Amino acid sequence: MRDSTRIRTVLVVLLLISLTFVALELRNSGAGFSNTIRTFTTNLISPLQKSTRSISDSLSDFGANWREIRIAREKVKDLETENLELKEKLANTDEDRRRAAELDALLKIAGLGTYDIVPARVIAIGAGQDYSWTVSIDVGSRDGITTDMTVISGQGLVGRTISVSDSTTLVALLADPSSKVGARIGGKSELGFVSGNGLPGELEFEMFDPLAEIIAGDQIVTWGSDNGKPFVAGVPIGRVISVKSSPGLLTKSAKVEPFVKISTLDLVSVVVEAPRIDPRDSLLPPMPVVPQPTISISPSPSPSQSQ
Repeated sequence: MRDSTRIRTVLVVLLLISLTFVALELRNSGAGFSNTIRTFTTNLISPLQKSTRSISDSLSDFGANWREIRIAREKVKDLETENLELKEKLANTDEDRRRAAELDALLKIAGLGTYDIVPARVIAIGAGQDYSWTVSIDVGSRDGITTDMTVISGQGLVGRTISVSDSTTLVALLADPSSKVGARIGGKSELGFVSGNGLPGELEFEMFDPLAEIIAGDQIVTWGSDNGKPFVAGVPIGRVISVKSSPGLLTKSAKVEPFVKISTLDLVSVVVEAPRIDPRDSLLPPMPVVPQPTISISPSPSPSQSQ
């Protein structure tokens, strides 16, 4: 009961204060105490309004900047993805061009040599069976491949088939120490044997006639085996880089750089039938042109000049 009386008293006092303010407002028309109260309130609230507006603007600017940053990051990611796709397309294009060039060279050498071939791809490289230098290719007996067949690339002789399964074939490379190929010097009738020495970029050519002429730059080509097995005739082997000859020796040998680079082998072919006619030197690459030294001849001095 006492609390209710107290509440009513407070309400009455507040009501009287409110009526007093209203009366003062009507009497002074905005001047006096009420004007002072309003001015004070405005001065108090205005900074708060400005601060609130400033905070709101800052938050709005921050949101806009964050959206711009997010959009910029997305654009960067899109550009990076596009750049990777372009690089991949360019790499694929270069790879396609390289393979097309290899296939063109392979078909050219097979066409000029009238070789009946089965194209293949190298699927593995390494030692196999009793050989230190071999590759595996993706054709086999179901493609008509047998052992002791010549394997070539667009540059020349690769090796011979040594083991055949249904879908793959093992090839002994020319660099293998067990390899020995009957060969001759291009443009000449001098014969010999080319042997592998376990080095991928070097072969040895041993001539039958130790007095026969052989020089650096001479090209070596296969002379062919009986019935074209294991080697058909006319396949380019390599180029002579140095000659070794000593008085009293019964043989003359030379180091030969092979035309085929083992580390880049990809497209090859197996010759399944020997040509009816020996292609001789028609498959050898053009000999490099060696510039001849120019000799300048000075005019003879006239008698008057000699005096």
